[in-house]
Amino acid sequence: MKINPKLKNDLKNFLLERIQKEQNRVAVYSADALDVEEIKVLSEKKFPDLNWKDADYRIDKSIIAGVIIKIGSKTIDLSLSGSLSKLSNTLYEID
Repeated sequence: MKINPKLKNDLKNFLLERIQKEQNRVAVYSADALDVEEIKVLSEKKFPDLNWKDADYRIDKSIIAGVIIKIGSKTIDLSLSGSLSKLSNTLYEID
């Protein structure tokens, strides 16, 4: 089966564009809704180089406190549950 080269090229460009958008997409998970001041601190002081205008903010009660920031396949875990998990793993490694 022959595929039209223009269609193939258009599809390739479309998929590359979508992948690029997904890699730069910021998702923020917090235990409670973030207020404007907290978002401002994250976007301007802590992580100014990220694309915050299209950020996706979600609530996840399981993180207890803090935030988890996901950028594409990278994760920055600033949550209490993540810290407790790391502490637990460290304690098990010592024994």
